[in-house]
Amino acid sequence: KNAQPGDPDKETRLFHFSCSAAAYNESSIYYMTDEVDGVRQLQFAEPETDIRYENNDSDGKLLSVTVIGFQTTGWAVNSDYDPNAHTITTFNKWRGVGDASDSGTYLFRNGDFSLVQYDVDASYDGEENPQTIVDYNTAP
Repeated sequence: KNAQPGDPDKETRLFHFSCSAAAYNESSIYYMTDEVDGVRQLQFAEPETDIRYENNDSDGKLLSVTVIGFQTTGWAVNSDYDPNAHTITTFNKWRGVGDASDSGTYLFRNGDFSLVQYDVDASYDGEENPQTIVDYNTAP
């Protein structure tokens, strides 16, 4: 039988390339290949956010984080692939101590990776306290 996208017996290969490393973030790209689509670079959906702080001061109180759209990037920052969960996770530190960051979870299903969760910690308060702004973990 001919393999169709999403068939459970279709073999897909994932390739991870570390491309650049700075003081606290490492950027990678991923390529995927299968017999139907050939080789392609993965693109990662990320929410575009409007972040508001008291007195427009990022060191001040965080007032709101609002999703205003979505963009894609070919870069995965501080990423990891979990073969058991079939996920790629990213963790982008906005500064070295990691108290401000964003992170995504991308689930492999139906032959591709899909964004299922995205967290943002927009408070520069010395603590890791992200809030989930995209949550599709309950989708079938």
